[in-house]
Amino acid sequence: LADAFNRMAEDLATKEKIRGVLNKVVAKDVADELLKGDLGLGGRLVRATLLFADLRGFTALTRGKDPQWVVAMLNDYMTAMSREIFACRGIVDKYVGDEIIGVFGAPKSYGSDAFDAVRAPCRMRERLAELNVSRTARGEPPLAMGVGIHTGEVVAGCMGSEELLNYTCIGDSVNLASRLCSNAKPGQILVSTATRDEAGPAVTANALAPLAVKGFADPVPVFEIVGVDDAGTAVGARM
Repeated sequence: LADAFNRMAEDLATKEKIRGVLNKVVAKDVADELLKGDLGLGGRLVRATLLFADLRGFTALTRGKDPQWVVAMLNDYMTAMSREIFACRGIVDKYVGDEIIGVFGAPKSYGSDAFDAVRAPCRMRERLAELNVSRTARGEPPLAMGVGIHTGEVVAGCMGSEELLNYTCIGDSVNLASRLCSNAKPGQILVSTATRDEAGPAVTANALAPLAVKGFADPVPVFEIVGVDDAGTAVGARM
């Protein structure tokens, strides 16, 4: 009985250790699915909202800087921004240089994915403003980001090889979110019609001129987020 108990304790400790490692390299929702054995190589068609957030002027900001300074700056920025994505029930798909890719609705939908995806960058802007106060006090230049969001069908799942998997989303919806991000000015959150409509009346947005987007035949209607009524609290735009 003592041996069985010790083996059980060792198994639990190993499982928790594995979970701890997984939570460092993939989103918690993805880790849960992996531990249950529900995610294999391949994907499924789902409706999700994609968020792309990119720093503006990153090349000029880091030119001539020590690489360790750049990494430390990015780690501080991405830690703060990712926490806001997690707080709004999204996951971080990946980090690409200074870009953060967030997903809302996969692998798990909470029923308000578009709204959550719009709420997250509003919180991110607030948090970035706080970070910039600290940066300015240290004599460092402020950071500015642009955000693009689109809601649509994607293939979500583990891509790669049988030996090395990467949970991600692919499809035209991902490309459109990325293109909207590329067109966003510092401090702007640009969203598609689908995201604006599905986010609901708690979101305030202004219509902008349609954008000619690479890879899309017709100009794409686009909206700039002004603010979100987050549980009765107005989260407005702050550059």
